[in-house]
Amino acid sequence: MKKSLLLLFVSCMTLWAQGYGLSPKQVAPKLYCFFGAVQVPNAENNGNMVNTCYIDAGSGWIVFDSGPTYRYAKEAYETMHNVKPQPILAVFNSHVHDDHWLGNGFYHALGVTIYGPKNFSAEHLATPTRIETTVKPSFYKGTVPVAPDRLVSAPTTMKIGDLTLWLLVFGRPAHTSCDMALFVSDERLLLAGDLVFNDRLPSLRDGSLSGWLDALERLKKMRWDVLVGGHGYKTGEDAMVFIEAYLGGLHSQVKAAMEEDVEMGEIVQSVGMPEFRDMALYDVLHGKNVIKAYEELEWESE
Repeated sequence: MKKSLLLLFVSCMTLWAQGYGLSPKQVAPKLYCFFGAVQVPNAENNGNMVNTCYIDAGSGWIVFDSGPTYRYAKEAYETMHNVKPQPILAVFNSHVHDDHWLGNGFYHALGVTIYGPKNFSAEHLATPTRIETTVKPSFYKGTVPVAPDRLVSAPTTMKIGDLTLWLLVFGRPAHTSCDMALFVSDERLLLAGDLVFNDRLPSLRDGSLSGWLDALERLKKMRWDVLVGGHGYKTGEDAMVFIEAYLGGLHSQVKAAMEEDVEMGEIVQSVGMPEFRDMALYDVLHGKNVIKAYEELEWESE
């Protein structure tokens, strides 16, 4: 019995010591990002399926998306402190999906100001969270939903450290009812959150297909050299290629099917978009996206 308890204790301590194993990639001279798996959150990735970034502002770090858990945020902070030991100057949350902001509690305890889009509400702080129900309890431990200190409702320019930041606020529903991107004009860096996916299918569940396509047009006008989306690994000139092709194709094909009087019950089979069948999460999300697009375009046509 004692031996079994000892083995269990050692196993738990080993798991805790292993953590997420976060390793930042230097994407640009002043930009480091942690790239998550192109998966949904589960007990294997423990929420590490999202992209989060640290920007070097000279006198401190700016964090874009705090990640899925307190533990994730703490490990990211400690990792970046080894890269360059300096304080956190500000944290920005791109939108209300919990894999992007449940690490807020760690930064809140440091006294850091956290910015987020205007649609944060008590509803998003309710427990249990989606992440809590899918990851291992040991990885969620210490996580408490903490809302941003300042909600941003309009495009804003601010100076933090050595950098000029443009907050791009998308009030029309796109990926969600309000999304926020960050453009670092000095360095030509665009952090787009979940307005940009690559290497995996996006989800339309909380947003608008038409609004998302409009948001992508706005992003294309920004003169960026490096773009980091909320999910996926591409950051160069091809970073937006997939999301434009998928959402644009979805819009045109669903609309064409509706004009041919394809009914709701047949729309998923009619709009298969086989060119994306090998993309991660196709089987999980494509059918739902088609139905959501059909419902939206039907409403717009009335």
